[in-house]
Amino acid sequence: MRNILIPIWILGMVMLSGCGSSIRVYSDLDDTGRFEQYATYSFMDFTEGNKKTITGMELERIRVAFARELEQRGLQFVEENGDVSVKITVYHREAMDRYYGHSWRYTFMERAIAVDMYDNQSLKHVWHCAAVDELKYDPEERTERLPAVASEIFERYPVQSAREI
Repeated sequence: MRNILIPIWILGMVMLSGCGSSIRVYSDLDDTGRFEQYATYSFMDFTEGNKKTITGMELERIRVAFARELEQRGLQFVEENGDVSVKITVYHREAMDRYYGHSWRYTFMERAIAVDMYDNQSLKHVWHCAAVDELKYDPEERTERLPAVASEIFERYPVQSAREI
């Protein structure tokens, strides 16, 4: 009987370790930002590293998801010279965690999507927010989760979206 319980226990631990995955969001804000006055935004280009490691299709999906969130907060896209410039950066790194209730550790890849906003009048960095989660290797799964990730990031934006009011 004991020989059966050990594999079941190990399987349970492996399954539970995947249940804890959730998006962690971090943000910072410059109190002098004129968030209520910003009417237009422009995107800055993705980094060369992002262009080399992420397909153009996925970069465009990321940009569209973030544009939706900005527009729900009353900002309109302009090709150049918006009130704010928006920089989106995607990072990948190896991370380590421990199995629930044990000292055993495992490594996995994390993905962070960071948004930085710059006031083009004052030339100041006024808002930063990043969402971090375990990397999903399946492009369809990443695409499916992207609107939720963008939404969680913009929950930290100082201006509410029209759907929150």
